[in-house]
Amino acid sequence: MATCMVTGSFDPFTLGHLDLVRRVSGIFDRVYVAVLVNPSKEYLFSVEHRIQIIQAAVAEYDNVQCVSYAGMTYELAKELGVDFLVRGIRSTVDFEYELDMADYNLHEGGVDTLCLMTNQLADVSSGAVRERLLRGEPLEGLLPEQCIGLVKELYATKLR
Repeated sequence: MATCMVTGSFDPFTLGHLDLVRRVSGIFDRVYVAVLVNPSKEYLFSVEHRIQIIQAAVAEYDNVQCVSYAGMTYELAKELGVDFLVRGIRSTVDFEYELDMADYNLHEGGVDTLCLMTNQLADVSSGAVRERLLRGEPLEGLLPEQCIGLVKELYATKLR
């Protein structure tokens, strides 16, 4: 059984993230979406809310499971028995960063990384979503349709 792990902050989970998960769910028997929890970073959404949003987005995929972690990516990959880390590449800047991370995860943890080019139609950053939320602008075209209401609701709750 081949497994992979897609990692990120997912603050929040975008159409680009969903596109990547959709593509690898057809290749791998099991896909873990691993939500990074970095205590020194400030997030718009709590880890519980990020997981809730992801679960709503990937509900139709039986082979996708969402987890969270606060350690090294390669340690979680080993713990879960993951064969490959999967990363999306949007630009040459992403590529250079991911190349260094792939080298580190391979040499430190023995886990290999596969990179997929992003679908330009789903080339969206979580930062762009957060900016639109802050300005009260529409989120269509940035988030999975099934998550837009949930993201707006969770954001409104945060403002209270």
